[in-house]
Amino acid sequence: MAVAVLCALLIVFAGVVQVAHTHAGSAATHADCSLCVAAHITVHLAQSPVPAALTSVVTRVEAAPIRAGATALSTFALFTRPPPAIAAAA
Repeated sequence: MAVAVLCALLIVFAGVVQVAHTHAGSAATHADCSLCVAAHITVHLAQSPVPAALTSVVTRVEAAPIRAGATALSTFALFTRPPPAIAAAA
């Protein structure tokens, strides 16, 4: 909890410093000020992104044949024997 509060206060302090940052005089460039340099950094793309080519896929789709229900009793894969009382009566 204390670390989260410390981080939040650090972010607020850094924001106040950036907003209140000024230089004496009206010099257009401040190449020696790291805060001014960091504020004006932009990302330059090396190459503009190429839009993806649009293609159309044409495929014949066949419906699977409908299977009829099972005609014989199927055995359950996890079948266990019935209780001994029923087996003895049969």
